[in-house]
Amino acid sequence: MKRVILHWTAGTNVVSALDRQHYHRIVDGEGSVFAGVWPIEANERINPKGPVTYAAHTLNCNTGAIGVALAGMKGAVEAPFSAGLYPINELQLRAAAQLVAYLCRQYRIPVSPTTVLTHAEVQRTLGIAQRGKWDIARLPWRPDLVGARPVGDHIRALVSAEMTPAVYEPAPVAVTGGSDPEPVGFLALILAALRGLFGPKGA
Repeated sequence: MKRVILHWTAGTNVVSALDRQHYHRIVDGEGSVFAGVWPIEANERINPKGPVTYAAHTLNCNTGAIGVALAGMKGAVEAPFSAGLYPINELQLRAAAQLVAYLCRQYRIPVSPTTVLTHAEVQRTLGIAQRGKWDIARLPWRPDLVGARPVGDHIRALVSAEMTPAVYEPAPVAVTGGSDPEPVGFLALILAALRGLFGPKGA
């Protein structure tokens, strides 16, 4: 894997079945992390003419890209800015930053504008058209940050601050077998600890 792309779901602050189809990891409004339907490795090599058996989170930019989303921003308006009834929050973003730092360590992804970026940055940074996507170009609790690059730089700074050695995953990501996703932490912590003992996974 070569990059992580951050999104918001444009739904409520609760993780939905549709969210799990599109993203590898989703952070709910309380900062809990949920796994998507598709494993991260499903996006390593994609056949564009075949069936969709991967997390389709970013138009024409899914190969080698891990999709991480913050649940929320349903009904949000870009200008004049309104976060709607389900704004993302600072707790979510900090949990996402910790998660992204973990993923960067696991997959040896450097933190840079081309490798850790928001959906709103993809078109300008990578030159891949995204049909006006603006997630994440605003943070409801930070009115001083306006636009994709300032917000992206802030997120990368948070991720970089979390880039210290760790042997456990920062948040539970396993999901139970029912129709409703639930975080399950115990097994995730054990598996993550084993990963830490045997070293990070290569790209």
